[in-house]
Amino acid sequence: LFAAALARTPSKLTDMLLAQGVSQTILDTQLTVVKGDIADIAAIKNVLLSTKSTAPAIASQIISGIGGAPQMQWSLKRPVTIDNPNICATATTNIRQALREIYAEQPSTAQRKPSITVISTTGLSDVCEDVPFGFQTLYHVVLADPHKDKKEMERILTEDSALPDESARVFRGAIKIRPSLLTGDSNIKGGKGWQKLKVGLEDKPAIGYTIHRADVGEWIYEQI
Repeated sequence: LFAAALARTPSKLTDMLLAQGVSQTILDTQLTVVKGDIADIAAIKNVLLSTKSTAPAIASQIISGIGGAPQMQWSLKRPVTIDNPNICATATTNIRQALREIYAEQPSTAQRKPSITVISTTGLSDVCEDVPFGFQTLYHVVLADPHKDKKEMERILTEDSALPDESARVFRGAIKIRPSLLTGDSNIKGGKGWQKLKVGLEDKPAIGYTIHRADVGEWIYEQI
């Protein structure tokens, strides 16, 4: 198992992994960290494409958990925004563009397109309500601006999956994870364990108030 990650500050990522018991040997042999951000398409391409062997290899799976930092603003209708209101949509658009460029430059990679998994949020469904009654004002009013970005991210993925010409799609498939309100940090010891999570689908969602970040990450690792 090999992984590549895009990080603005690589040392923060490696320090976090070491603190959770991942050995330096594993980091050295099984993880490549590319310094950059989601606005840098060249950096994204370096994450997605490995040229270490004679035949370029593209990532089999992409996982995006990007998000912005919340910010308060003077507005009764929209009191909360984020520092980059379009960060999720921009990230998804740039990943698509990076893949298009890779397929054009290395045509053989288009034979094994990656799937993509994104961490979105509850409160976006057009099928049924997936937010508990006590949180509906928080989600649909207070957090409306940040959720617009998540909604656009999901729309971009749906658009790609719906292209009638399969060869025009950049992803093999797409999975949208919609966790409840995230709490805690990345430390898996702070969660209750991925096996204990309630999981549903869009037409039959598992409705809850909060979920630990580490549990979401661990569930994705184990199930996706």
